[in-house]
Amino acid sequence: RSMKIYISADMEGCTGVTDVHQTMNGRPEYAFGCKMELHDVRAAAEGALEAGADEVLVNDAHGRKINVDIDGLGSRVRLLSGTPKPLGMMEGCSGSDGVFFIGYHAMAGTPVAVLDHTISGGTVYSIELNGVEMGELGLNAAVASSFGLPVALVEGDDALEREVRAQLGAAPVYARVKIAKGRLAADCLSPEDSYGYIKAKAKEAVERLKARQIPLFDIGDGSYDLRVTFHTTAQCDAATQIPALERLGGRTVRVRGRGMAEMRRWTGAIVGLASTANS
Repeated sequence: RSMKIYISADMEGCTGVTDVHQTMNGRPEYAFGCKMELHDVRAAAEGALEAGADEVLVNDAHGRKINVDIDGLGSRVRLLSGTPKPLGMMEGCSGSDGVFFIGYHAMAGTPVAVLDHTISGGTVYSIELNGVEMGELGLNAAVASSFGLPVALVEGDDALEREVRAQLGAAPVYARVKIAKGRLAADCLSPEDSYGYIKAKAKEAVERLKARQIPLFDIGDGSYDLRVTFHTTAQCDAATQIPALERLGGRTVRVRGRGMAEMRRWTGAIVGLASTANS
C-alpha cells in the first residue's frame, strides 16, 4: 500500500525566522521568509520520501498561501497553493497517512515564543475549543484527527514544543530549530544544520507512523464548543453579523456543532469577518 504524507506549512516557525517583517509580503525581508519556508518543507519532504513515503502533498498555509516556490520542490511532491481554501491550513489533508506541521508557532499569549499568535495576530486574543485554549497547532490537529490522521512531526521553537507535549503528548516527533529569547528574538540553527536535522526527524516520523506508534489526538465524540475572543469590541461587532454566532460578551463569540472540519471552517470565517474591523 502506498503512503502519502501531508505537510501543512506555515512560516513563523521556520529556520531563522524571528521577525514579523520576514513573514509579510511587500516587505523586503519577506523573501527570506519564503526561502526558509521552502528550505524546511524540502527537508521534511525529502526525509519522508527517503523513509518510504510514496508521495507528499504540501499545503502552503501562511498568509496569502503563495509563499512556496514550486520550482524548488522535487519529484513526488505536490503543492496546494493559493487562498481561500475551504479548510484553510488543513485543506487537502484527507486521504493521507500522516500529517507534518512545518514552520508552526505557539498560540497567542505564550510567554517567550517566537511570533506567537493564533490565526490572525491583530484579530484574535484567544480561541477555546471545548474549554481548552488552543492555537493553530491544536485546532489543526483536531481536524487531522477527525480524518483519522495522526500528527507525526511538528517543527518550530522550544515554546511550541512545550505546547505539543501539553496538547498532543509525547508521541509526535519534534524538530526544534530555534530557542526563543522573546517574541522577536531567537537562538537559531543555521540552514545548513537544520536541513539535515529536519530531514532526520521526518524520517523518524515516517518510521513511527509505519510502526503505528503515533495515536490520534483525542477529540471526543467530535462535537465542538468553539469560543473566539477578539482584541476589540469592533471586531466582535463585525463577527456577529453571522447569525449562527452567540455573543458571550464584549469581545467573545461562540458557535457549537459537530465535526472538526466544520469547526475549522467556522474558525476561518469568524476570524476573517472580524478582521474587516481592523484599523
